[in-house]
Amino acid sequence: MTPALRKTHRYAWYALAILLPMGWLAAIRAIPGEIRQQPVRREQALALPVLAQSRQSGDLLINLRQDSSGTKRQLEIFIQKPLSNPNTLVILENQHAEQLIGLLGTRGVWRFDLDSLTVPIKLRLEDKIHNRVLQKLTLE
Repeated sequence: MTPALRKTHRYAWYALAILLPMGWLAAIRAIPGEIRQQPVRREQALALPVLAQSRQSGDLLINLRQDSSGTKRQLEIFIQKPLSNPNTLVILENQHAEQLIGLLGTRGVWRFDLDSLTVPIKLRLEDKIHNRVLQKLTLE
């Protein structure tokens, strides 16, 4: 190395000795605090306190819950093993019409509020992509 290159090399190292710690501190200060994001899947409603009826159907455990006064009802579905159809719709069959309650996803607990209080409750699990009915259930 020539003396001019040694001098340039030394100044480059002095500059790096000052700039690198300053860059690290700037990077640490640039880390944001708490980030608020909307969840991809909406949060589940809390389970109503009274278990009115329970039914096991294959890999699904279906509970009908209600509040202590009996005015609000909730359908609770436990998926114990992953579904073979990832796009399973839960449809409530009334005498007059059908009502889409929700879409089942992965394994876990899914809760749906029921607007109508008709008894018996007839449910149909359906795969709209392949146009087939997977299961039909009746809760009394």
